Parts: sequence; structure tokens; C-alpha cells
Amino acid sequence: MRNGVFEPEPEIDLLEEARMEAFTQGFDEGCRVTAEAHGEEADARARLTEALEMLAPAPSGMLSTMLSATVVRLVEQIVGEVEIDIERLVQRCDTVAAFIEDNEGKNALHLHPEDINLLEGEAIGVKLVGDKGMHRGCVRLETSEGWVEDGPDVRLSRLRALMDDMEGKA
Repeated sequence: MRNGVFEPEPEIDLLEEARMEAFTQGFDEGCRVTAEAHGEEADARARLTEALEMLAPAPSGMLSTMLSATVVRLVEQIVGEVEIDIERLVQRCDTVAAFIEDNEGKNALHLHPEDINLLEGEAIGVKLVGDKGMHRGCVRLETSEGWVEDGPDVRLSRLRALMDDMEGKA
């Protein structure tokens, strides 16, 4: 009531009220979806950053050095555990003996003493010399002009050289 006159209560527009309620709900839902999407993006960025940090190169080839040492150690263990293959030993002896020319009297094929016992009865064509300094399965032909060798030690040495070359040490 104003100045003695009754003022009518403002009319409530139900349609406008429903529209405002729908707008408020839509706005709140939009805020929630945006916040959720922003959180997912932040998580994705954090995972990506972590993944990129893991891809950073190891300083000074530490990983390649460790892998190289592991490969060489495993191969050495395998070579040490494998029995000497007589056929392969004969093949090595024949291959190395093929280098012999006219200096037969001065040539000698050095092998581990136990390997010489394995070659009994084989026609190698060169004098066999037992050498305890040789590893099992290795052969070394000494001539007047130098020497030639083959066997697991030589191949491991080549493997080490290749691995060092891959690491950039050579």
C-alpha cells in the first residue's frame, strides 16, 4: 500500500521464470563441462611433458655403454658355456692352414692342448702345437711372415670393436 492506495502485486510471468531457470541450468552445465575439459587437458599436458622428459637422451652415451657391456658379457658367458664343436674347430684349422705357402717347416698351428686331443686322426696338413695360453676353440697359425688367428676370442674382439664403434668410442 502506498499513499493509501493498494498496489497490485506484480504479476509473475511463469514463462520468463522457466526461461531463467533453464538458462541458469545451461550456464552451470557449461561451466562444469568447461572445467572438466580443462582438467583433462591439464592432465594430458602433464602426461605429455612426462613422456618427453623420458625421451631425453641419456647423458654421454650411458645407455649405449650399458647395453654394449651387457651384450658382450652375455656373449662371453654363452661362449664360455658352449662345448667345443669339433667340426667347427676342424673348419677353422683348415681355413687357417690354407694360408700356408712354401714355408712348411716354419709353420705351426697353435691350439689349446685339449683341442689337439680332439683333432687326433684329422688331416690338418700342418704341425699342431699345444699352447696353454690359447682359449678352447681358438686357433693361431704362425708362419715366418706373421700369424693368423680365428676363434671365439677373435670374434668377441670384433664384437667389442663394433659395439665401441656404435657408441662412438672408436
